[in-house]
Amino acid sequence: MWWKGKFNYLVVLVVFFSCLKEKRYEDFNEKDFYEVQGIITKVYQTPSVFDSSYNKLMDYTYAVNDSVFLNGSEKEFYKAWNVGDPIIVLVHKNDCKINFYARDGLSKNVTDEQIRQLSLVLDIELNKN
Repeated sequence: MWWKGKFNYLVVLVVFFSCLKEKRYEDFNEKDFYEVQGIITKVYQTPSVFDSSYNKLMDYTYAVNDSVFLNGSEKEFYKAWNVGDPIIVLVHKNDCKINFYARDGLSKNVTDEQIRQLSLVLDIELNKN
């Protein structure tokens, strides 16, 4: 059975590449997320010269609560982002590192401390450049 050994390699390759796939929002149940406040900290173009002039990549910081702030990013968005714009981020209930951009604006649950801390993060990011 000459194909038996090759079949095992194929199974290993399929499993390996399926694990490397980055999870998308559509891969989850929307009820598994809650909204938090975030702020855009960096905006940049994709490295391809064939892409349109819209910004396609952004980094952001989001507030899980008044003392925990994490970083996230979005790729391949066809929107002109602006550094410092407030955004709403969807955060997974079981793993706060799983997050996705939801929309522009302020969350109805944002606290004064979160706004203050996000402003400090933005000032630090702007001073790096």
